[in-house]
Amino acid sequence: MSRQKQQLTSMIVGFSLFMIILVSLLNQATWINTFDSHIIHIVRSVVSPLTTTIAIAITSIGNPYSMLGLTVVATLTLLFIRQNNAALFLLVNMAVFSSLNHIIKEWVARPRPSAHHLVVASGFSFPSGHSSGALLFFGSLSIIAIYLIKSHYWRHLVIGLCLILTLLIGISRIYVQVHYPTDVLAGFMLALTGLGLSWYYFDSYHLLQQKS
Repeated sequence: MSRQKQQLTSMIVGFSLFMIILVSLLNQATWINTFDSHIIHIVRSVVSPLTTTIAIAITSIGNPYSMLGLTVVATLTLLFIRQNNAALFLLVNMAVFSSLNHIIKEWVARPRPSAHHLVVASGFSFPSGHSSGALLFFGSLSIIAIYLIKSHYWRHLVIGLCLILTLLIGISRIYVQVHYPTDVLAGFMLALTGLGLSWYYFDSYHLLQQKS
């Protein structure tokens, strides 16, 4: 699949699935509760002191201050190696689409799960800011890796690790009982839409250059 097709697919699939979840939630579709209950049962079926400790550690990576610190470090690193447009790409994704997530969250105003929260969580539930932020950050790094890492092995390793960590952060939000699965999925889809859009723009104007 060409890069342009990947970008357009990300936008179309991400936006379509996000809108399906959003409209279904606003209209109180029965499949929302069924889906959430089923996934929560699967995720919570592995509860133990060890998995709880691991889940809390993983979910802390997606905390706002953690993501801010990671974004600053990644941005400074990219600027140091003179990849200014790549740094801008990362900052645009983190600033613009994370803000959009917050706006939608305040508008939908879905209460968080009533179950006992294993970590402190304030505000509303939909869409998951941790999930969206994780995909925006690690997804941006994955896209940047396509352009900057020449080795197929290291490029695929970096992308694979980024995607696994993103998925684990999303699952951890369900495990610690501060988000419904549809919150997490919607956060991922909103981030996927944003990544596809910004990637398409930066690539179209040749702002992301393949390393020679």
